[in-house]
Amino acid sequence: MKKILILTAAVLLSQTMLFAQNGKKVSEKDVPERYVKDLHRQVQDVKNLEWQLIDTLIYDACFTNENGTKTAYRFSPKGMETRWYVDEKYYPHAIVNKISEMHPGFKVKELYALQIKNKVTYQAIVGQCKGLFTKKWKKMHLMNFETDSKFIDEIEL
Repeated sequence: MKKILILTAAVLLSQTMLFAQNGKKVSEKDVPERYVKDLHRQVQDVKNLEWQLIDTLIYDACFTNENGTKTAYRFSPKGMETRWYVDEKYYPHAIVNKISEMHPGFKVKELYALQIKNKVTYQAIVGQCKGLFTKKWKKMHLMNFETDSKFIDEIEL
């Protein structure tokens, strides 16, 4: 019985982590003022800005930067992290090859460069994509890579 409870809790936690990536859209006036000021101090020319509430006091500011790159800043009491989303045609071949080697049949849902406290890594969300008209992702994994495409670790979502 105890094992079933632990397993159920683990499944619920992994589902929460998977869907936590897509937060609830909020208005800028609902975002803590210090996060809004930090964002506008970091970047001046913001296009298509969208704020999302991820968790208590954790907000994402998603926008397109001046180079046309999809970018997201995550603000939390622990600090700020930056994500630069990589277009599929620019995926590093070594990362795509490693994903194919470790998980045959998996596809990259999204790949981004992640900067936390001056350390930059790549993160790839991968899984099996099913469906012709609507994409359904299964067996999702978050894989971490160094900037030279060296594999670090992965987490099953």
